[in-house]
Amino acid sequence: MKKLLWTLLISSIFAVSCNSSSKKNEDNKDAADSIATFEQTQQLPEVITRFARAYISQDNDKVNALIHPDLGLYIIYRPGASDVYAHVSRIDFSNPVPNHFPYTTFQNDYTLTFEKLPVFDCGSEKWDKLGFFADTTATANQLTTIAIFRQEFENVSAAEVAQIKELEKDTYRIILTVNENLVFHVKKYEGAWYVIVLDRAYGWCDA
Repeated sequence: MKKLLWTLLISSIFAVSCNSSSKKNEDNKDAADSIATFEQTQQLPEVITRFARAYISQDNDKVNALIHPDLGLYIIYRPGASDVYAHVSRIDFSNPVPNHFPYTTFQNDYTLTFEKLPVFDCGSEKWDKLGFFADTTATANQLTTIAIFRQEFENVSAAEVAQIKELEKDTYRIILTVNENLVFHVKKYEGAWYVIVLDRAYGWCDA
């Protein structure tokens, strides 16, 4: 009888120990996941501000470090009444896209804020607010909209539209507007954030 009691006691202690160890491992995993999520969240504003600084200073190397070689960069521009895009591997400030529209530099004193993006009014040719804004509550879809429109009227394949739709999933739009403006999209890819779209059409109403 004593032997049986000792066996039950040892089994109970072992079970409690295992449960405690398992709970500790789960807590450690949750803590690691929280740290990883925090680091990824913190990385987003850093990439956004780094790109804006590099663009304004027209630093090719620093800008292109934030463009993934596999994804490249889509540049949206407006040659006429409708927007189009060009897919490039890198930015070259001495060779703008399109070539008649130079990349401009300007002074920015705004800090990045996460809120609803400003809207440009072609009637007044003014923004409804000035500043440096990122909206992570909505996915950017400007590139997909252009691709679908071009598919209807131009020789754009369904495969290209599908590829752009997939690329534009979970992307965020950034707008910096002062006396000039800078509009771009960011996407997380392979654990890091990259710039995938530069919008040189929005904020001008030349057409």
